[in-house]
Amino acid sequence: MEPLKLEPVAPHVLSRPVADVVAGASPAKLMALRGMAPLRPAELLITAFQLSFDPDPTVKTAAEAAPASLPDRILLGPLGEALPPQVLHFFAERLPAARREAIEKILFNRATADETFVYLARHLDEAGLEIIFQNEVRLLRSTALVEALYFNKNARMSSVSRALELCARNHVRPDGIPGFDEMAAAITADPNAARPSASDEVFAAAALGEFEAASNGIALPPADGTTTQGNPEASDDGAEKKKGRTAVIKFDELKIFEKIRLATVGNAYCRQVLIRDTNRLVAMAVIRSPSITDMEVVAAASSRAVCDDVIRYISNSREHMKDYAVKHALVNNPKCPLATSLRLLSFLHADDLKTLSRSRNIPGALSTAAKKLIQTREKPSGG
Repeated sequence: MEPLKLEPVAPHVLSRPVADVVAGASPAKLMALRGMAPLRPAELLITAFQLSFDPDPTVKTAAEAAPASLPDRILLGPLGEALPPQVLHFFAERLPAARREAIEKILFNRATADETFVYLARHLDEAGLEIIFQNEVRLLRSTALVEALYFNKNARMSSVSRALELCARNHVRPDGIPGFDEMAAAITADPNAARPSASDEVFAAAALGEFEAASNGIALPPADGTTTQGNPEASDDGAEKKKGRTAVIKFDELKIFEKIRLATVGNAYCRQVLIRDTNRLVAMAVIRSPSITDMEVVAAASSRAVCDDVIRYISNSREHMKDYAVKHALVNNPKCPLATSLRLLSFLHADDLKTLSRSRNIPGALSTAAKKLIQTREKPSGG
């Protein structure tokens, strides 16, 4: 299939009524967008798309608002027809999530571009994603679609496993999924991998950020950032406890492919636990997670419980190494390769360098090098 081009429909393809509106004055264009023009529903949708490129900002704004404002009686029919792919994409991007029926029309439309499916796969809830998972032809045709589904927290683990198994059996490799080869091998060898299981509930909770550590009683604050003090079940003003599911995760019972995905899409608590996992693939999935924060990277860089691969990954990351706190943490971590620690000495502030030179928790060669660097810095210039 040809790549989707988000550009106006060619003038020679437009029907006469649509062409007349697009070529008309701004007041006539605005009237058409309000449904006050002799246009069929499909023509109105194409008109809205064409006018989203209009040089008049008032017309352009009205056109971009049309997908959310047009009623289902106008939208549903055309969205199931063979509209130009860019028109379907325009509506997919702007329809509110509550317009389920309209979105489903786009999902079941054969004219919908793969790029539109990728966009929706990143944003839909579980019900919408299940429709996409059923379209195996598209999954095999677009690795970007498989990756979008994998990284969406709303996707069921069992459905993701089924998609990964489909790719593995058809020799399709989504390069953007960490540890795909190992996960695919584990899923293929497990006859129950694609069946609904308790892990589906874990990932349903992942979408809400509701996790509790059964082993040590740690509970994360609500996903909206609110906090409570004193009584963990009520806020300071006595408001009722926020209702919702709380997932108790038994990490040891998760399969390797479930751990890797939870490490990628789970919340901070999941990453805190899984970065210390004995399987390097799980730990590496955490440090590569798009959700990991700078503070978590610093904590990983200073931890002696993480695997060597995580330390090496951080030390070789240009993005992470821009942070002074990461450099400082690595130098003080005896798990950091000596060559890397020696290279980072010159970046340390004077006080940190002196503290390091007296540390007994680092290799002797590193403390010796720190002392020499202090002497060099203290030597008067031109002395």
